[in-house]
Amino acid sequence: MTHGAPHASGMTMKKKLNASMQTLIGIVTPYSWDESDQVSMVSLSATDDEEYIIENSERFFELIRQPILAIGLVKGGRKIHRAINIKKFKRLDSAPFVD
Repeated sequence: MTHGAPHASGMTMKKKLNASMQTLIGIVTPYSWDESDQVSMVSLSATDDEEYIIENSERFFELIRQPILAIGLVKGGRKIHRAINIKKFKRLDSAPFVD
């Protein structure tokens, strides 16, 4: 049992980022474009109302506007955008939200 453990010395590097494997459902959306107006990075607009920059974006350009279920390593902090490195994914037959 720990109680009031003193702060660890400055040796830990993971203090700023929290990273964990998560399963997210969302729609792949363009995030940034290059000088030729080609999509250069995509993000996942997830059902938790958060946007996750997809670190391995190239694999997902063909899935823009498609709903997917993604399993990956999510990183985020208070002052930075959330990001996901997708390890496994599958396309979903219909969007998570329907008008």
